[in-house]
Amino acid sequence: MRRKIIVGALSVLLVFIGAFLTPLLRKYRVSVPEYRASGELVHLPQGWNEQQWMRFHHTAQGTRLLPYRWFLALEQPCFSLFGCAPFVEKTYLARFGFLESKQHPQLNPDGLPIGFARQQDFYDPVANTTYPVVGLTCAACHTGQLEYGKYAVRIEGGPAMIEVAEFQKALGLALGFTQLVPGRYGRFEKRVLGPNATEDQKKNLKQSFDRLLEVAKAELKATGQAKIYVNPAGFARTDALTRIGNQVFAVDMNNNDNFAVANAAVRYPQIWDASWFNWVQYNSSIGDPLVRNIGEALGVRAAAKLYGPDAAKFENSVHVSNLKVLEDLLSGPEPYKGLSSPKWPSVFPALDHVKVQRGAQLYKQHCQGCHLPPQDELQADLRSEHPKYWETGLQGRRFLRVTDVPLEHIGTDPHEAVDFVERTADTGDLKQGRVSATKGLDLVTNGIAEQFFLKMNFSPEQRAEWTGFRDPRIPDVRADRIYKARPLNGIWAVAPYLHNGSVRNLYELLGPPEERAKEFWLGTKRFDPVKVGYDTAEIKGGYLYDIRREGNSNKGHEFRNGERGKGVIGPALSEEDRWALIEYLKSL
Repeated sequence: MRRKIIVGALSVLLVFIGAFLTPLLRKYRVSVPEYRASGELVHLPQGWNEQQWMRFHHTAQGTRLLPYRWFLALEQPCFSLFGCAPFVEKTYLARFGFLESKQHPQLNPDGLPIGFARQQDFYDPVANTTYPVVGLTCAACHTGQLEYGKYAVRIEGGPAMIEVAEFQKALGLALGFTQLVPGRYGRFEKRVLGPNATEDQKKNLKQSFDRLLEVAKAELKATGQAKIYVNPAGFARTDALTRIGNQVFAVDMNNNDNFAVANAAVRYPQIWDASWFNWVQYNSSIGDPLVRNIGEALGVRAAAKLYGPDAAKFENSVHVSNLKVLEDLLSGPEPYKGLSSPKWPSVFPALDHVKVQRGAQLYKQHCQGCHLPPQDELQADLRSEHPKYWETGLQGRRFLRVTDVPLEHIGTDPHEAVDFVERTADTGDLKQGRVSATKGLDLVTNGIAEQFFLKMNFSPEQRAEWTGFRDPRIPDVRADRIYKARPLNGIWAVAPYLHNGSVRNLYELLGPPEERAKEFWLGTKRFDPVKVGYDTAEIKGGYLYDIRREGNSNKGHEFRNGERGKGVIGPALSEEDRWALIEYLKSL
């Protein structure tokens, strides 16, 4: 009897302990899928050789995750007193979706995944010091991979299937565990400094480590209390414009009141041809490529000091010269001479050319009005004396005029466009008062560019080249309630669809809107070449896309009979026409 009482009491105690620990463990658990090895890697002809794509994958932009040796020395955030595997282990980083890369003596000496870059001369404008760091590059978010059968098809410039928020959480936990778990900091210190470090070196490292954690915890507390990032973007998406604004207006201006809630996650866009569009971003908000690239670098943690008496100096870590290197790789010397869109690979099922021909007529009838003619027609128009689809900038350079579609017509989720239109920020020590997000972003990015131009003593002609030969009479940044319709070459490689990634494949996009999935899972790179999208079956550790979350609506861009507008862009398609149009889009 006594034994039964003891067992019963222990059972009750374990239930209470479990109830207490479960939410605590959830808070410290990183949720990503198990590692799955990729198949045979297939590189498609996209205008780059191996040296060029390696340069794109690993050229530093002046961003910072951590000091370089710290990153290599960290252990994974597992619960163990006896040590955990290295954080940089390839199979661990692959669980967040990062793609494996090769070692390169200059660009990638430690064989980090695509999108990670070592920078030996990172300048910290707050500490006014220079040291080696690891940072993310645009390739982390803009290099895709489609896995089919035994093949892994690399898509240069395509959207990545990565989970940035969980990666950031894992990195933060790894640092926190290093500080708190007995024995872990000692191992970290030895890996960073070596076995013969002096007491001064150990003291300086500890001070730097504690200071970094203090700053990180303060930002985490501020964003947590204000519920800034409570709506997760998940795999393949991020709220890019809001995050750039939060970094610039809140972190860099040292003003937590400037944080804005991130409710407008978008699917990472494909970036081929974008250098030659008159406007980029889904909401058609940025024209100047240098402004675009400086903003992107700031959004992935390039440092800028925009507070204090020297705020107007725009001291920053952005590697502007490398941004030009990357932009030149993407753009090439003229349209269609840089990174090109991928063509349907031979390792996928062959195209049905009868359906392709039928689909071409349907495209012209239902899609071309917004998405413009196919690429061969645009190329021919580019060479004409009086082009229909191209406008002229400085030195005769031509830029493709993308179609801007009002929100009320396209009917897709309005958050990205509306949030950017309505956002404001207090510029603080920059002394411009409260301004719109457009004016604030223009102020900071052009301030950083101007600082660089003055340092380099650039002529007007050189400035024109570095800003992409854009017409100076056109604003660099704007905000309107619109989304752009870009050409659809390579559209088969960029699932999920719509700007917020709310429709899982082309088959659903072209069908009745009520047939679009209300929930689906993201996190695998397994590709469905028939309906054209990723495998979206439930995956442990993946992201459940729920259209009922704010910013996740899958309405709009609908084919249904009746009056056009308010989300309806064309008539209902027969099943036969639907498959024919899909086959044609696969051929682009």
